[in-house]
Amino acid sequence: MSAVVVARNEAERIGRCLDSLRFADEVLVLDGGSTDATCEVARAHGARVEVHPFSDFSSQRRHAASLALHPWVLSVDADEEITPELAQEIRAAAESPGPVAWRIPTLDYMFGKWIRHGGWYPQYHIRLFQKKRGSWQGAVHEAWRADGPVGTLRHPILHRSHLEVSDFIAKLNRYTSVAAAERHRAGERVSFARLVFEPPAYFAYKYLWQRGFLDGAHGWVLASLLSWYRMTELAKIRFHGSREGAEGR
Repeated sequence: MSAVVVARNEAERIGRCLDSLRFADEVLVLDGGSTDATCEVARAHGARVEVHPFSDFSSQRRHAASLALHPWVLSVDADEEITPELAQEIRAAAESPGPVAWRIPTLDYMFGKWIRHGGWYPQYHIRLFQKKRGSWQGAVHEAWRADGPVGTLRHPILHRSHLEVSDFIAKLNRYTSVAAAERHRAGERVSFARLVFEPPAYFAYKYLWQRGFLDGAHGWVLASLLSWYRMTELAKIRFHGSREGAEGR
């Protein structure tokens, strides 16, 4: 089994991730053009390093999977960690007949706390798969689409996703730009009413219906940030191309 990590400028975090992947037969890091010491740190931790210019998340993950030497691939991010219990599950799953892919839950550590409510846990994503039995789809929030039966593992990937609020806000801006452009190209348009009502409704959904309030202040802040995320993405769809229009006058 190959463990593959797609990374760019992750020198400070990738070491912990790679140490948790020592159970794999191969550890591959696909670097998207880092300007820090990501490649050097990865090699120092025993990983095979390849470099490929970043275009979008799905393309990068597809390329990483194509470079893997083994038919089973475990896709991990640089800010994630595989526990020993999950490693045992993964090894057993890769040898099991039937499923061509496996969903794994994720437990997020944000702003100094493990988050268990508000829809954050458990979030299931396919991370272990036979590389010839599906493909990565989506420019942002990409997902593996399997062409056969999918199983589910019990132990979570530990995701140290946003250590600071500023990390979340920076990612918010990047991700909403990519997602909004893709949705606009697909023909989606946003009404003023949707721009007004959908973000606060989403806050209520995350904070009340999904019980984000059980995470205390963290739950309030995260529901607020996700509401802002939704509003930002909708605004970018609605006003997509407005700069070009102003420049043309």
